[in-house]
Parts: sequence; structure tokens; C-alpha cells
Amino acid sequence: MYRQLIIILTAVAVILGLSIHAAADTTPEDAADYRIAIMTTLRGHIGASSMTVRGLVEDRGQLVNHAQGLANGVMELGNIFPEGSNIGESEALPVIWEKPEEFAAAIMKVQDASLVFVDAAESGDAEAISGAFRELGMSCRGCHDQFRVAHD
Repeated sequence: MYRQLIIILTAVAVILGLSIHAAADTTPEDAADYRIAIMTTLRGHIGASSMTVRGLVEDRGQLVNHAQGLANGVMELGNIFPEGSNIGESEALPVIWEKPEEFAAAIMKVQDASLVFVDAAESGDAEAISGAFRELGMSCRGCHDQFRVAHD
């Protein structure tokens, strides 16, 4: 629990420091590019975690790192959808800005699930890891189903 608090506080401090500085100079194009970079990073950690959890690759001690990477990345989700950044071929739906409270609640679910996944990965308990990863996936899907362009 103490480690989670340290991770969260560190992430918040870094995010606030960077966000305050970046907010004054960020163009809509830069905001959209940053969002894509964060989401790409999350996709990488999710993919690597999935392969490890499903036993497709050996966990050489990296699952905890991927879980922590996910948790750090999802802590930034509330900052990567500024008003006016839905430009170009964005997968973000307008409902993000039309219903900000619902979007914030969906983000909170993902953030909470990511921290549970970190705890499970750190425990090494395969059943806990599997359950926490499943819940994380469901929380991600809940957000994507409601706030992202549907994919075939």
C-alpha cells in the first residue's frame, strides 16, 4: 500500500509539473500527438502484460514493470484530452467533452484497476494476476466502448 502511495504521489508530482508548464504552450496538434504517444505506450504495456499473463512468454521479472508502466500511464489519462484537441483522424468521440463527469468516472475505474493489477503482479499470485488483469481489461474496454470510435 505504501509503495502504491509513493507511485501515485510521484506520478501526480511529475504530471502536475509537466502539465502546468505544457498547458501554456500546447497546441491542439501537440495535445493530440501527446495523447497518441501515451495511448501507444499503454497499448505496448497491455500487449506485453497480456502475453505474459496468458503464458505466451516467460515472465522474466518484467510483469511488475509493465504493470507499473500501465499504472503510471493511466494516471495521465485525465490530462490528455484537453478541449480542442479532437483534431485530424482522432479516435476520441465528442462525448468525452460533452459528458466530462462520465469520462472522468471511466478514467477513475481504469486508474483503480491499474493499481490493483500492480499489487497483483507484485504478489506473484497467478490467480490474483489473472483476475486483476481481466478487471483492468474490462475497465479499459468500458472506456473505449463509450468514448472511442468503434473498431471492426
